[in-house]
Amino acid sequence: MSRLEYLEKKYGAEEYREFLKKISTDEINFLCQPLDGALIYPDSLLATIDQILLHDYLNNDIEEFKSLGKWGAENFMFRFFSQYVDEAEPLNFLSQYRRLRDYLIGSGEMKIHPIDNKHLTFSIDYGQQIPKSVCLSEQGFIEGGMEQCGAENVRIVETACASESENFTCQFDVKFE
Repeated sequence: MSRLEYLEKKYGAEEYREFLKKISTDEINFLCQPLDGALIYPDSLLATIDQILLHDYLNNDIEEFKSLGKWGAENFMFRFFSQYVDEAEPLNFLSQYRRLRDYLIGSGEMKIHPIDNKHLTFSIDYGQQIPKSVCLSEQGFIEGGMEQCGAENVRIVETACASESENFTCQFDVKFE
């Protein structure tokens, strides 16, 4: 849903309708039956959405999905994490994000491993191979969320990716000030 909101806000209603035509199938015409956040769609729909975004809107720059994730943080933190923004609590934000992931993302189990109060690692086991775009947008959301919660100079280094690995897990090293 966040990808569709991003597209509509950045490119306008007419371009959004054209995008809905591109993702429609013989079974579902998204112009007549808009995507519903309460429904579960096949993983292939997200892959289709991301491929079209990548080729038609992001100039084939896969790293732009990180920017899309940061856009999501700018536009959605107030809905679920305003307390952590107000209190400037980036670690508490991450803990709450981990708890809400099933509701927000719908797949993957996140584990956080604190090293000290400015360094941690986390992993997300998706249970399946995922597109790199999913990993990058989630990194962007986490980085943007941590920044909104007062963290400065957030550096997220991916050490393993479910898009490239058969163990279906993304692993990250995170440092911030």
